[in-house]
Amino acid sequence: MSGQDLYAKLGVDSGKDGVRATFSDVIDNDFPGAWVNIKRCPFHPGEVFTQHMDGDGSKGVQRLLMYALTEDISVIDGMVDDGVSMNTGDIAAAGFTDMQVWTDVLNINGLTIPYKAQVLERIKQRICELRSLYQSCGFQVFFLGGETADLPHQVQTQVFDVAVHARADETDIIAGNVRPGDYIWGFRSDGQAKWESRTNSGIMSNGLTLARTSLMHSEYTSQFPELLVPGVYYTGRYRIGDTPDELGGMTVGEALTSPTRQWAILIRLLIEKLAAAGMFLHLHGISMNTGGGATKVGHLGIGGIVYQKTMPPLAPMFQLIQSESGQPWEHMFRSFNCGIGLDIIGDPAIAPILEQVQAETGVLMEYLGYCVANEQSTTRNVVRLATEQGNFEY
Repeated sequence: MSGQDLYAKLGVDSGKDGVRATFSDVIDNDFPGAWVNIKRCPFHPGEVFTQHMDGDGSKGVQRLLMYALTEDISVIDGMVDDGVSMNTGDIAAAGFTDMQVWTDVLNINGLTIPYKAQVLERIKQRICELRSLYQSCGFQVFFLGGETADLPHQVQTQVFDVAVHARADETDIIAGNVRPGDYIWGFRSDGQAKWESRTNSGIMSNGLTLARTSLMHSEYTSQFPELLVPGVYYTGRYRIGDTPDELGGMTVGEALTSPTRQWAILIRLLIEKLAAAGMFLHLHGISMNTGGGATKVGHLGIGGIVYQKTMPPLAPMFQLIQSESGQPWEHMFRSFNCGIGLDIIGDPAIAPILEQVQAETGVLMEYLGYCVANEQSTTRNVVRLATEQGNFEY
């Protein structure tokens, strides 16, 4: 690759290669091709379980900036949306779309965030709202509380994470049996799903350290030093209420804090429709394009596959981030989903079902490409992107 990865300069490993290398030999996983780690249950033959934990990352810092400037505590709601979706979406991509147990963790510095009680109240309210939404879509959801830790010496502002435990029948698992000849489709991360109350920029919950420091006005550096670490500054020219032409009326603050779409709802609908048509086994894999962005699909399956994707025009938010940050395009596609939040891989015959899901959810779907055999390696996957900005291989 050419060009320096500006995201890495900010201290972020966007593809999490170092983490994967460290823990790969100690993780218990009976389904190495699946999207998440899955174990067969030793007490109930035929049953499997998974556990997943993630959060909204540094997007929460952007929400704190929004609150500091507007005193609108409702910006915290999206933090819960992100924390939930980053977990439920990933496990749904492996077939866990029925019973789920949620817990949460809030690590907070009460010295820099003196309104902790208000934050907790919004978290509680939004968890209840999301649980009701999921239950209305057929999920069994149980919330078992969590941990709230006051850590003024370890945490600069706050960190919010959610953990989800789920169980399923082994026959319901999407094991990642990707094969040459499979098609690749993508559901867009921007726009507005039918269960959403406003248009989404598509930012999801990855790349925010680069996005917010590149876009937010440099004057915020001196106004809110508690939201930055030494050596990191706001370098942009936009205030939270600015509405650049690229965003079509959405403010920069709204675009940066658009919550991650609840992909599990769409995935459950897709699985239900495929099962009803007797085509569930024609679905070979799902990639939720978070850390690793448009290239993350390369982690799906056991290897030996080349994912050849032609990316559609970028969502406007990502055009704006690139133009303001100067992040080289080959790194943009690895740092951000760039407008496609979910990749679906399967037999070409499932295309009509995907079109039905598009119509019923309001989430636009695009044909992206196909899979071929990796002639160079039976254990390594490759992602090839054809984009308006150039062709890239990862």
